[in-house]
Amino acid sequence: MRRAQATLELVLLLGLVVLVGAVVVGAARGAGPGWAERIARALPGERAERRDDRWALRSDRYGPLLRRHAPTLVLERDRWGEDAAVPVDVAVCRRPACAALGTGLPVAFTHVVDRPGVTYLQYWLYYPDSRATHAPVADRLGYHPDDWEGVIVRITDAGETAVRVTAHQGVVGLRPWWAGDPGWRPLAGRPRVHRAAGSHAMGFAPAGIDAPLDRWNGTLGELDGARLRLVPADTAPALRLRYDPAAVPPWRKRLWRDPEATTTGG
Repeated sequence: MRRAQATLELVLLLGLVVLVGAVVVGAARGAGPGWAERIARALPGERAERRDDRWALRSDRYGPLLRRHAPTLVLERDRWGEDAAVPVDVAVCRRPACAALGTGLPVAFTHVVDRPGVTYLQYWLYYPDSRATHAPVADRLGYHPDDWEGVIVRITDAGETAVRVTAHQGVVGLRPWWAGDPGWRPLAGRPRVHRAAGSHAMGFAPAGIDAPLDRWNGTLGELDGARLRLVPADTAPALRLRYDPAAVPPWRKRLWRDPEATTTGG
């Protein structure tokens, strides 16, 4: 038994020597670090885990934070009765009928950006279309298929929490989206966000969301953030779906990579 074990250990040692020698020879011949990395990945032992949005949602650090701060949405009633949409999974629903309140399963796509001293939790909400003018004409100015809006929660290492939401290619914090510097709104617990009918722009009060004198048309319903099904946002690009040019998906927005930006950008 001992002889067999010693033989096995010798074989493993010789194999390791051969692999190390191959790395040295490959480097000497200019094979580059990529070739050496492939050899290293073949060696036994722990592999570095890819820290993407799927990992974040499963992790003990970010998973509870993402669930705790998932936004509650207060939905405005559409005066024309055309928009009753909740945010849905773009992989299964791209028509208003399957996104209607009471029919559609509410979904938020999550993305985490970690910077020194601060963590940003992003919640991206997909709607099958956008009706910016609230008018009941399908080809009106401002209408387009597909719509993405976002909620961004900022958490510092000191425990300070703040929030912003998107509206009309800008962001809303302490001040509206048309302000040059919207700031960040202090947050305690789960964000409660008012979502305009038609445009799906968001704010923190039931007035002045789309424009300074815009009035709230009544509440259609309220979605508790605990009801949102959270989906890793970086799984969506792999679907290779086409979006209307007016609806830039989150991973192509400036906010995706720079959460401090004051415009969503492209």
